[in-house]
Amino acid sequence: MTTSNRDGHSQGILIDVPKNSDEGGSPFVTYLQESRQKLRAIIDLLDRGEVVDHDSHSWMLAQVDFIVDLVGNDDLELGAEIRGDLLQFLLAVANLNEQIRQQASMRR
Repeated sequence: MTTSNRDGHSQGILIDVPKNSDEGGSPFVTYLQESRQKLRAIIDLLDRGEVVDHDSHSWMLAQVDFIVDLVGNDDLELGAEIRGDLLQFLLAVANLNEQIRQQASMRR
């Protein structure tokens, strides 16, 4: 599955999602583990008072687009646990995005 970032540029393949994958499927587990690690690195950057670069911010927004597309895919059945994990990840991205926005407004 591919997605485009908010600028309309392709982000490439984020995860290869098989049809009818169940919630224990390793593609979802791997995707969430890797995405959480990357998000954690961005959070650590922000916590040190550093500015989050454009590529990292674009990556975050691309993950939101990807997850929304994934959850909206009628051909894909997701269990309650993976839906919950995806929702938690979306909330973490939303919170971090707000922190980035606040940091940027304070620097002006």
